[in-house]
Amino acid sequence: MRTTISRRAALKALGVSGVALAGGAAVISAQSDEASSNVGELELIYEFEPPEGSPQEPPFGQLPENVAADESGNKFVSIPTQAQIWKFGPDDEPVETPFVQFESTEEFLVGPTGVEFDPNGRIYSAFVSDLSTSTDAETNGVYEIDTDGEYELYAEISNDLEEFPSFPNDIALLENSLLVSDSFSGVIWEVQRGRTEVWAGELWDGNQYNFPTTPLAPPAPVAGSPQFGPNGLQLTEDKDALYVANTGKGTILEITIDSFGNPDEPEVFVDDLGAPDGLAMDVEENLYVADNGANQILRVSPDGDVEVLAENGDVEETTTANETTTIANETTTANETTTTANETTTIANETTTIANETTTANETTTANETTTTANETTTANETTTVNETTTTANETTTANETTTTANETTTAEEQTTTEMAGQTGVPILDQPADVTFGTTDDQRTSLYIVNLALDSQFEPPKPSLMKLDVGIDGLRITR
Repeated sequence: MRTTISRRAALKALGVSGVALAGGAAVISAQSDEASSNVGELELIYEFEPPEGSPQEPPFGQLPENVAADESGNKFVSIPTQAQIWKFGPDDEPVETPFVQFESTEEFLVGPTGVEFDPNGRIYSAFVSDLSTSTDAETNGVYEIDTDGEYELYAEISNDLEEFPSFPNDIALLENSLLVSDSFSGVIWEVQRGRTEVWAGELWDGNQYNFPTTPLAPPAPVAGSPQFGPNGLQLTEDKDALYVANTGKGTILEITIDSFGNPDEPEVFVDDLGAPDGLAMDVEENLYVADNGANQILRVSPDGDVEVLAENGDVEETTTANETTTIANETTTANETTTTANETTTIANETTTIANETTTANETTTANETTTTANETTTANETTTVNETTTTANETTTANETTTTANETTTAEEQTTTEMAGQTGVPILDQPADVTFGTTDDQRTSLYIVNLALDSQFEPPKPSLMKLDVGIDGLRITR
């Protein structure tokens, strides 16, 4: 089945479009005041390539969606925008990029989503293909991957609705089966080799007046476009309950499981979240949530109490002295403009104006005319540092140098809202999509996080792999 859906629907495909993003842009990532004292600081491991322009148009960038760890400490990260899975070693360094390269149709959001490592030595990956219009795309469903990165189709997934695509997403291991969330269809599939059936939830019959309203269902389609529902999955240690993030409804559901592996009706466990995505669990059965819509990492106790472990700081509305000092250094008058920064928060704009006017003056061949222009700027700016600025104009030796200064100042001004957050090496939560625990002795308390950055607040977006020490061992993946 190959189904065409709108670009708007495709943008919703990873649970971020149409959701109000909380908190605005950020300048620094930090642990919340409410976080436990045994929680560390966010650590940046790897920065992926952001898209060049719109993430919906090539080149799509490297936007990571899911992460899983094997027993040796290797991490496997799905990148649906490149139809790839990357491998990071036990030391968190990238070792195979890609580890798996699926057949790519170079279409938006056609590729691997959820990944999970089976302790028996296999890796499973959900694969979204029903968004493709190409018959060359890989089959929609679940793939099995060996240790050499070779893959084969494990089971196809289809909801049998020609005009409504399925979206296989996260994977959990239940005895001899896989549980796979379908974010568009609003169900949990039970998957075995070559066989799929609905395990929980209700498939829509296509009747627009009969869309399911159960807790597991996504919000109703808007203008014919599907919305995002069940997403991240997490089983308890004894497999007596499954937790499900419903991204579009901002809830986490609990589904109890009987001794035969059959589910009870889903119930809301936590609500009023931003857009919960990936889930993980520690040995004390606390849930860890990548809240995509709020740019937060949450911990939810077995009683349903929600704690913010990491989030981005607030943006300051005015340019700070430190930021202005940076701009001043670019205009070659660091000391003079730094003094002015303490007097006014708009010196960056004034300096840009002066530089541009000086550029115009330097287009003539007379140095005295340039100085005159600088003196004319005195009246326009009405600051106490006009003579200093005039000195700057006189210190500029060529028109080319002045033009460069103007461009540098303009660039710095454009970046002031994210200057602290936007630099390489600064850990920023940019639409976290998944979380999982490390598996080696020195990483069992480390929560690994992938930032999808599909509908980012930052310029450029910040797709990345990060980790956060949470002070409690993670629950090991078992069959």
